[in-house]
Amino acid sequence: MDELYGRPVGVADMLRSRDERAARQRALLSSGGALICLTMNVAGPVKATPLIRRGFLEGVRLVRGQLRAMGARVRSEEILERHTGFEGYLLTDADARAAKLRMCAVEDTEPLGRMLDIDVLHGSAEKLSRQDVGKPPRRCLLCEGDALCCARARAHPVDALFWEAERRIGEHLAVRFTEVCAQAASRALGYEVSVTPKPGLVDRANSGAHADMDFFTFLDAMPALEPYFRACVGMGMEMRDRAPEDAFRALRPRGMLAEAAVLEATGGVNTHKGAVFSLGILLGALGWRYGRGLPHDTGALLELASDMTGAEMARELESARQSASTAGERAFRAHGLEGARGEAARGFPSVREAALPAIRESLARGEDINAAGVRALLRLIARAEDTNLVARGSEKRRMRAALEAAALAEGPIDLDGVAALDRAFIAENLSPGGSADLLAVAFFLYFLENAEFA
Repeated sequence: MDELYGRPVGVADMLRSRDERAARQRALLSSGGALICLTMNVAGPVKATPLIRRGFLEGVRLVRGQLRAMGARVRSEEILERHTGFEGYLLTDADARAAKLRMCAVEDTEPLGRMLDIDVLHGSAEKLSRQDVGKPPRRCLLCEGDALCCARARAHPVDALFWEAERRIGEHLAVRFTEVCAQAASRALGYEVSVTPKPGLVDRANSGAHADMDFFTFLDAMPALEPYFRACVGMGMEMRDRAPEDAFRALRPRGMLAEAAVLEATGGVNTHKGAVFSLGILLGALGWRYGRGLPHDTGALLELASDMTGAEMARELESARQSASTAGERAFRAHGLEGARGEAARGFPSVREAALPAIRESLARGEDINAAGVRALLRLIARAEDTNLVARGSEKRRMRAALEAAALAEGPIDLDGVAALDRAFIAENLSPGGSADLLAVAFFLYFLENAEFA
């Protein structure tokens, strides 16, 4: 791939590429249908850079989405990566005129649209023009005039057009990455509260051991956290040239603001304190890695979370030996349980080694997402140092709860057995809230692993 990047192309290269593209279009259309041909509209002799490639793949995603929305079947798809530019061919059974209208909408309204050149061909490779479907000419990147007129008059320096295209692609991809990550976090919170039954926790069946909140309280809180999720990714990007622990310190004030937003949205109920902490760290780490041009990798992300938080968490836990002001700190002082701080400092080992594999395992064996969530939660209760259970019961009760959960976590999920454990926890006022927060982290990481990043 690297040999494609940065290679200038000459007139002969472009003419040869044009002829090869026309021949490929005719061949693909020989079986009928409408052909969507996608290329990048980038001025200058360099047609392939890593950023242009990512922009192109984002364009392919947008085209697929429009065809899916039309209910059109994609009969074949080809992606060509060449130094003369990236080419995508999607042969579909869509009506050509309707498809052209959709593709014009992408070109005209999507932030990346100016850099996409989406042709729709049919018959014997006849190309539908924008004028054919009543759409105005494309606009120039720099002056908003007619792009074709500007090109013919050479109204702008080629370098200026090239760098403007790269700038727009980069900005769009950063926004897209941020939205994908924030949506995964919001979705994870929704899945966590929806998994049912959950011993002692709020779910679709009951409020668990919580008299001050219910399922709808969680729904009220979730929109209040969406700006925080996006901000964490953005802050990570901004801190990309700083040490990981500096990024963590920058994130913490944002977390306090997010907690206040939740309290306002719920009328004073702090539904997501642990999730604000854990997801904020991971979202910041995602932004930090993205800012450095690093691809998404779950293992590397969790390792970075440890690098971000390890030293600070160690200092806070050491301070707790002298003065414990929270339930988690008192559990550390009395029993050496590190709770959420320890999970973050070690790169969320309970998620990495128990909950996330449980979700993958359940889905692989054909269980639904609810069963996968129940299994993951049980393994977290069995594995994690859940200081909420200590605060509401005792360390001895936490250890017994771990054994009870472990027994239910293996083999086919026994929902009746889990519901019985739920009733027992409610009767004893027990709530494994720390495990619930880690379940949200596990769902978040799973969604990221299956997300479509450009």
